[in-house]
Amino acid sequence: VTAEAVNLSQASVGDVQAELVRMNQSFATKLVADEVEMRASLAGQLRAQDVTSEESVIGMAQASMLNASQSSIGMAQANDATLDDSLSVFMTAQKAELNDSVAALLAARHVQGNSIQTRVLLAGRVEGPVETVIDTPRAALAGLVAGVTVGLVLFVLRLVTGRYRR
Repeated sequence: VTAEAVNLSQASVGDVQAELVRMNQSFATKLVADEVEMRASLAGQLRAQDVTSEESVIGMAQASMLNASQSSIGMAQANDATLDDSLSVFMTAQKAELNDSVAALLAARHVQGNSIQTRVLLAGRVEGPVETVIDTPRAALAGLVAGVTVGLVLFVLRLVTGRYRR
């Protein structure tokens, strides 16, 4: 479907390309648009300037502005992302705001929110309470420890096997 504006209600379509896409209880395999509004809908791949998602599921999203409320997103890349009561498996953003939301892996320059839950957090600046397993300093420490450990194991193996190159 290619048009200036596309309104979908209880519909299932393949590829959609438009300036404005509004979806209500609908499914689209691939969306390319300037603006997307989703309510109780599902999108496989989505690329847009502005995305608003309510009670929806998105497989992969690439957007300048991403606003999700009670939604689930597999992978998201955005300049500015806001999640309210939502879930994201993998998200990269310049600025991310998470309110009562979960992101399994979150990488952003600036993260803020009132209840941020994440397994891995890589952020330049964080404002708000965060529950995380691995944050930026721990990730750096884990990389350093892994590098030193591998280096020592290889060194010991060379000593034991007597294989030196001179």
